[in-house]
Amino acid sequence: MSDQPRRHGPSDEELGMDRRISRRDFFDGASAAAAAGIAAVALSGCGAPGERSWSASPRTPVPAEHGADYPPGMEGLRGNTQQALSIPHTIRDGRLGSVVNTSSVSDTGEHYDLVVVGAGISGLAAAYFHRKKNPGAKVLILDNHDEFGGHARRNEFHAEGRDQVLIGYGGTQAIDTPSIYSDTAMGLLKELGIEVDKFEKFFDQEFYDKWNLADEGDTVFFRAEEFGRDHLAVRGKGVSVREWLKDAPLSPEALDEIVMLYDEPKDWLPGLSDGEKKERLARMTYTGYLRDIAGVGDETLAYVETLTSDEWAVPASTWGALDAWGEGYPGFDGLGLDDSQASPLNSFSMRRFWDFEDPYIYHFPDGNASIARLLVHALIPGSVPGEEKLDMESVVLAEFDYSKLDMDDSDVRLRLQAPCTDLRHDGSPSSAERVFATYYRDGGLHRVSADHVVMAAWHVMGKYLMSELPSSQRNAMQDASKQPLLYANVVVRNWQPWVELGMRHIRLTGGDWAVAQLDYPVSMGGYEHPQNPDEPIVIQMIGAPSAGVQSLKQGAITGRHRTLKRDFSSFERSIRHTLNRALGDGGFDAKRDIEAITVNRWGHGYAREYTSLWDSFWPDGPTPAEHARKRLGRIVIANSDAAPNAYTDIAIDEAHRAVEELGEA
Repeated sequence: MSDQPRRHGPSDEELGMDRRISRRDFFDGASAAAAAGIAAVALSGCGAPGERSWSASPRTPVPAEHGADYPPGMEGLRGNTQQALSIPHTIRDGRLGSVVNTSSVSDTGEHYDLVVVGAGISGLAAAYFHRKKNPGAKVLILDNHDEFGGHARRNEFHAEGRDQVLIGYGGTQAIDTPSIYSDTAMGLLKELGIEVDKFEKFFDQEFYDKWNLADEGDTVFFRAEEFGRDHLAVRGKGVSVREWLKDAPLSPEALDEIVMLYDEPKDWLPGLSDGEKKERLARMTYTGYLRDIAGVGDETLAYVETLTSDEWAVPASTWGALDAWGEGYPGFDGLGLDDSQASPLNSFSMRRFWDFEDPYIYHFPDGNASIARLLVHALIPGSVPGEEKLDMESVVLAEFDYSKLDMDDSDVRLRLQAPCTDLRHDGSPSSAERVFATYYRDGGLHRVSADHVVMAAWHVMGKYLMSELPSSQRNAMQDASKQPLLYANVVVRNWQPWVELGMRHIRLTGGDWAVAQLDYPVSMGGYEHPQNPDEPIVIQMIGAPSAGVQSLKQGAITGRHRTLKRDFSSFERSIRHTLNRALGDGGFDAKRDIEAITVNRWGHGYAREYTSLWDSFWPDGPTPAEHARKRLGRIVIANSDAAPNAYTDIAIDEAHRAVEELGEA
């Protein structure tokens, strides 16, 4: 790679920010029509469509037959948009009364057997399990977003030079380690027509070798901001660490340290037993271990800082050393630790995945959005006109009609852009015969009643929605602070630069993005992954905004506040600049090559992870989640926050547990 420092201040014109092409009326990812129902005060700080002479991102228009409000085809800023968060934030801040007259609630006259708050996989699964136990039950699902699926988000693009739609995932990536799924979670997948073994054929496991692309983890982009100059280090097969990094902007001392961590780490804790060593590691961060125990310098610490960001959504200066050992990060082999089983002090995720090494191939083109789509179709068959049955293949290109999700004559209704504002029993929770669910829509508050409610939204919102909860339970819900995440999908004209440079996955040493990678090579259900480097493809970029050198909870709060304040143009500029710098030696030009960008901003992303480093109650408990998920009268609690663990199977298991609680006395 070139040793010449790159210019770090290109103009917007050089980056292609001024490109003008045909587009629909969007601002920061939300259509004018979709946002019209939100009160103006709740949208303070958002520009109106007419204020911008060009779109948030260059793109080809979504086909007219999809309609103006087809969520998977919307580009720009998606995920936790300002529109989706405006009402929840006014509730959190005690300002709902400034948006709407809270004393005036319109009773819709609707009564349901079950109301589900939250249309993520856990909420949808709860509705499914309830209907399975109670055929014919009337169910209403409420969600504050304009799309169902929660973090299981689908992004669609129509790239020039490709006849078929390009599909990306804006959140939950995969059915991670299906061999560990419970009978309940795997049983649901099978009932939806998902046979995980078929991914062994759908995922092209020879794709990367065919194009001679380096393994994941073997490409690092050293940024000038951390190391003085930009440098892309791509490690070919069989190349030593020293040879790989010999031209990187590292001092001889730092290069020796990094090589030592990979190849010859020492026992820096001599004389301690296995248990004593693990106890020491459990009380320090990964970078703290490397600095204070291994004695490495600042350059080496900067090199590893983003090593944990993709997997755990936090930097190495926050992630625990014991879990870093369990994950196999460099610097621990010399300690001689017993790895036959996880330590009780490891995090829950490390412990549950310890003995399982499934290949990472169980991936739909839209990630786990296909699971959400299958659930919606099972609940509302008319959501895909003309399709009585969908399975794991036919769902990939199925055309969902969002106007059919909330029909008067349907047993199950899915009401989007309807944030819940209050859950309250009609009387004492111990004796009431129904629950009132109030939500905001079309400028006012509306109320329905139900025999039961599953609260499957973020637990931090449960504190505000359920005033009947004991204060201790509300505080336990507040503990479930999710890690913020950024999932950006960037459509490029071709992927020749990646082949030219011999890579498929880049770890970046800092900035907004921790990872940039080629979309996974999955072809199924008539959908074809790009096969030729001359074809358009989706580049996925992952950012973990949580601040370092803070606790998991405080770092998440700091990162979330910073992330939610940013508009789309700042992310777009960052994407263009980052890709130009990292891929420039392969001939990439953001102005010429980028066709579309969708940024899925998740201020509330990964569910909280308990660790012995930051949580005094771990591992012996009791945990805040155990207290937070307790039933309140006719209201039960789901969501992966109830575990807490940020995986699809956990979301399903928690939904099943919640529904089972409804049948208990």
